[in-house]
Amino acid sequence: MKSAGLGDLTVDQLMALKIQGVTPEYVKQMRDIGLHPDADELIGMKVQGITPDYVREMRSATGQPLDVDSLIGLKVQGVTPEYIKQIHDLGIKSDADEIIGMKVQGITPDYVKGFNALGFHPSADELIGMKVQGVDAAYLKGLQSAGFKVDIDDAISARVQGVTPEFIQKVHSHGFKDLTLDQLIALKRSGVLDAEK
Repeated sequence: MKSAGLGDLTVDQLMALKIQGVTPEYVKQMRDIGLHPDADELIGMKVQGITPDYVREMRSATGQPLDVDSLIGLKVQGVTPEYIKQIHDLGIKSDADEIIGMKVQGITPDYVKGFNALGFHPSADELIGMKVQGVDAAYLKGLQSAGFKVDIDDAISARVQGVTPEFIQKVHSHGFKDLTLDQLIALKRSGVLDAEK
């Protein structure tokens, strides 16, 4: 291991490296592609099955150098080069952390295509925010159908406050027309219509 550039290892680290099958050759391969992981990072990479080929594929797919933490995060979340390509092909510029975040939230290419079809082109962060709050293309379409010209932040705010197409219909049935989204949100917050069934 010293010849591979790993010095000052504890007995525990040496045992862990051996148990996980980290060889001097593996260490050298990772260094040859520009990574300089310490013993713990090497163990983490080996446990996740990160190979030099995987590193090259993911660097190529993301267009980024990728550090050890990013590589492990991508591998743990099951991010594939195909997933990255599909997301990038939809115009989403994203770094490794954003890709991991999208994968964690279950954002699929179809989820993105729904927004694009409505004329929205959200960023990676906006997609994550919408997914976390339960905003989908159908929800946006519902707001548009109710006459609201909304942007992504408006849609997230409305969703967070519980403004649904059903609530909008209820408001209209009480004779409130031409309200702005802010007024609708204020009405929802006030709870005035909550007692009504």
